[in-house]
Amino acid sequence: MERYAIIGFGCAGYHGARALRANGFKGEIHVYTDTGMAPENPMLTTYVTAGRLPEAGGYPFGSLDEISRELHLSIHAQRVERVDPLARTVTAGGQASPYDKLLIATGAKAFVPPVEGSGSPNAYTMRTMRDARRLRERLEQGGVTSAVVVGASMVGIKVVELLWQRGIACTFSDLASHIFPLSALPSVSGEIERRLADKGVELAFGKGLAGLADRAEGGVSVRFSDGSSQDCDLAVLCIGTRPNLDFLAPDTLELGRGGIRVDETMAASLPGVYAAGDCAEHLNIQTGQPQAVGLWANASRQGEVAGASMAGRQDAYEGSLIHNITHFMDMDFISLGDKSLGGEHRVFAHRQDGLWLEALEKDGRLTCINILDCHEISGIVKGMLMKRLRGGAESDIFLLEKLRRSGVDEAFIKLLEGGQND
Repeated sequence: MERYAIIGFGCAGYHGARALRANGFKGEIHVYTDTGMAPENPMLTTYVTAGRLPEAGGYPFGSLDEISRELHLSIHAQRVERVDPLARTVTAGGQASPYDKLLIATGAKAFVPPVEGSGSPNAYTMRTMRDARRLRERLEQGGVTSAVVVGASMVGIKVVELLWQRGIACTFSDLASHIFPLSALPSVSGEIERRLADKGVELAFGKGLAGLADRAEGGVSVRFSDGSSQDCDLAVLCIGTRPNLDFLAPDTLELGRGGIRVDETMAASLPGVYAAGDCAEHLNIQTGQPQAVGLWANASRQGEVAGASMAGRQDAYEGSLIHNITHFMDMDFISLGDKSLGGEHRVFAHRQDGLWLEALEKDGRLTCINILDCHEISGIVKGMLMKRLRGGAESDIFLLEKLRRSGVDEAFIKLLEGGQND
């Protein structure tokens, strides 16, 4: 009987196992998960911390026992110490076990920079349910009146929101000069920052984290790269993520900056090895280059493709579009496309009553779109942009009319459809 292994059991790992069974694989599936918990959704951690969602709600596919019975899995609640793709072995608990095919779906971990005091008990991260539980327990103890959130990211702003809702004085900092530096256009980030400042959030952009020092009277002092510092009760580090690949034998698989390089079937550079989710680099459909785009929907689809491919079925991952959609403090921010591609800055709407629309245009194509507040059109705009990037045909007349009724400029619609403006 064939023996397949899945390392990591988040969204991609779960969908990989499910696809294996759905595509007729009858052999053994051995799942290695160092958490010993069911697959969790990292996007829900701040909701759990804020008490807006019970912790059980952070596990969208059910309990580990339920999943194991349904999909006939052998669960190993162990940390994988080493994977040798050449020998086709997984080592956990000091024991090396063979596999016939392997899916690496270990995701990514919160990045904590190697600065002095980074291991402070008053410093928190926000990536896993364990992180959510730890911060929630600290907040429930009481006595937290001030905090510094480092990292002007989508996760960072959600942490700011949950602290702000508790009445905690919050400073939001980042080495970048503006919020959402990888996705927000300058005037959009400026408008968001203005609104945050109006709500009492202190902004400290343009200076990086230099160190942390626990204070004798309690709390922590956060030191910045410009020489300044700020005392607070706790600091939350939301600086970014790094792929979980420490267990991988060196010089075995082709790696990029963001993870394991895979093809459209999610196959890695050695036979029998597949990767999916936040530890994999796949096709950016705008640039045609491999890039890790860590989003829940991407991980789900990649897991499906990997499982089908491992089962011998034909399937292919369509590629990823960089996009971010988040709601915070009575605002919606949506970014679609790759800001790094550049282009002419175009303003299509600046209305305080519901639509703020800007974009970058390059060679008659939209490279990056920012929408503020009017989240109702985001799905339409994303779908049309994806369709054009994949060489799709004419746009749906009904969807175009819905954009027009929302006040979207005709010049924007023409660009979205792929035509150049005169």
